[in-house]
Amino acid sequence: MNAPRFPRGLVQPEGAYRFGLEALLLAAFAVRTLRRRRRAHGECAVAELGSGCGAALLGVALQLPRAMCLGLEREAALVAAARANAEALGLSGRVRFLVADVGVRLPETGPQDMVLANPPWGLPDSGRRSPSALREGALRGEVQDAFPVFCAAAARLLRHKGLFCCIVPASALTRICAALEGARLGLRRILPLRPHSGESAHRLLLLAQKGASAEPELCAPLTLHRRGAGSGPAWTRAALAFCPWLAVQDAAATLHGDAP
Repeated sequence: MNAPRFPRGLVQPEGAYRFGLEALLLAAFAVRTLRRRRRAHGECAVAELGSGCGAALLGVALQLPRAMCLGLEREAALVAAARANAEALGLSGRVRFLVADVGVRLPETGPQDMVLANPPWGLPDSGRRSPSALREGALRGEVQDAFPVFCAAAARLLRHKGLFCCIVPASALTRICAALEGARLGLRRILPLRPHSGESAHRLLLLAQKGASAEPELCAPLTLHRRGAGSGPAWTRAALAFCPWLAVQDAAATLHGDAP
């Protein structure tokens, strides 16, 4: 695997939640945010909660050559896969992955400039349980809503005025807003994602800031697909400009991942 092929060829353990479009869009959102705030050209510290096989964090590291990145994941098999992926991309010198349950204990680390997360969306006992423990853990919280856990962990890791980026279903907006408020992370931007023009948004990219008031900018929706383009996904120009990884052949095959 090499950088131009990313995200093709990433190692993923059997039975794990397969990374998909959400991870790539989250990485692109994080990179654009840091560039907008002029932090991308200097050294910056970026962490990911629930980093899985590393897809989102590795995408950030590829685009920001001076970023020092830390991925926290409770499943040892996924951490091993993420480390292998970082090594294959030549990023192991500045991208670390550690086994850590963010709801129990966070490792000692310096303050982070940004934390990103694609947290488990489902509530405990909601929906049909997966026979795979790895996939089940990625889909929903085991004993409580995962949103407050992830937001509280992000707040502990961030420096003052540090940034938190996450992606959630549009239907979970009320829950994530309550979790952000509880962790004292002020919501600053909402970017809706919709499959086609004229359709409702099904995902939201959110930016929050530690120590800031909740005064969100509601952005125009990003439309992902063109209509009438034949079989398979056909990305809009806006989607490709936002996240160039979508043009990589295998990115289309992971369009929705394993949606809950």
